[in-house]
Amino acid sequence: MKKYEPKKMVAISRYQNFFPTLSEEIQNDIYDRMKQLIEEEKEYCDKGNYKHMAQILTSIAMYEVLQKHGYSEEEAYKTVSEEMWKFLDPTSMQKLARKSFFLPLMKKIVPFGFKNGSGTGKFDFVITFLTSISFIII
Repeated sequence: MKKYEPKKMVAISRYQNFFPTLSEEIQNDIYDRMKQLIEEEKEYCDKGNYKHMAQILTSIAMYEVLQKHGYSEEEAYKTVSEEMWKFLDPTSMQKLARKSFFLPLMKKIVPFGFKNGSGTGKFDFVITFLTSISFIII
């Protein structure tokens, strides 16, 4: 099991390029909120979900902290969403999706992932938040 440390989680998250542009105060508040989220969801932090949890917890913490620092809910949502998509490069997935084996393979892999820990937990807010951003492949 990897150690769940906010700084390391942010470093592998989709916000790794955006995070350094934030003020030190906001960065520290995001780390603090992530520590709280890790504690709240610790039963799900040891099931091979490290990368998944790094994305989710960083997104939630950033979204909440930006609002505490004066961003409206819409501005925080837009910022988190846009910065996530800036990091993602869909071209490799688009090329892969053209292959005949891709869709049948995903029909097997995605349910297996959910069955074995990915997506479990008390993340009603996260699921709503992430689905409203768009479908995300982690």
